[in-house]
Amino acid sequence: MALSLKPDSDSVGASANAAGDHVGLPPGSGSEPAVPIQRDDGPEFGADGAPPAELSDSAVVMPFATATPAAQRPTPTSHWRALLDATDDAFTDAQLLEMMLESFLPQGAAPAVAGRLLKRFGSLAGVVAAEPCQMRDFPMIPDMAIGFLRAVRAVAVRMAREEVVDRQVLDNWDRVITYLRTTMAHRRVEQLRILFLDRSNALIADEVLHEGTIDHTPVYPREIVKRALTLDASALIMVHNHPSNQHRPSPSDVAMTEAVRQALELVGIVLHDHLIIARRGHSSFRRLGLL
Repeated sequence: MALSLKPDSDSVGASANAAGDHVGLPPGSGSEPAVPIQRDDGPEFGADGAPPAELSDSAVVMPFATATPAAQRPTPTSHWRALLDATDDAFTDAQLLEMMLESFLPQGAAPAVAGRLLKRFGSLAGVVAAEPCQMRDFPMIPDMAIGFLRAVRAVAVRMAREEVVDRQVLDNWDRVITYLRTTMAHRRVEQLRILFLDRSNALIADEVLHEGTIDHTPVYPREIVKRALTLDASALIMVHNHPSNQHRPSPSDVAMTEAVRQALELVGIVLHDHLIIARRGHSSFRRLGLL
């Protein structure tokens, strides 16, 4: 991975208004019978309890909400009823994913499909954060289910964001890290995000300045300074993710950060920190003694 320092140009790079998530700123049928299946990695949670057959990778399952008469649609499992009185961690990732999928799949199919998704993406968070093009590698999953999982992700991001909006960032550090990990840890390409702060270190804007490739994104110090001045920011925090899942800074990360710090210092703006976010954790330049 590398963040690379680029010569400044008014016409180079994507602007924050084109690519960013903004906080505090104005925006931006089939007729074949269902085939019962068997969970790949544990006990089944299917509603019928019958030993199911294996679902092939090429099987295409139509969304039951539109392709199947109401009488044949799957009924909610007991998990849903138990969830009403359960704690947040009472169910495994597999069980929660099954509950989210079962309304879109033939009865009994959700356990095996959930198992395959978890094997591919590693966790429930990985499944929810997966891009639609990745989910379409599983033809048994209809677009309605993919869209539903995208909605779940959007809700998670907004819940985490609400914990940091209009609050002093440095006094709510754990919530800031939770928000950044929710938003960035599972992204497939590198992304440079800036948290702009006012004089009391409250968050006034959260913007994505650039997106790059799987191991590189360009950084333009002048663009960062220009945007900070436009927002009348007194300080900022740089954040970028490592899709490689290694959150230690590279030499180019360190060199680029120092160049940005010096450019900000010339106009009286403080660079509080530079965070690197990955699925396995995060790194803080300040805590590492690099700022």
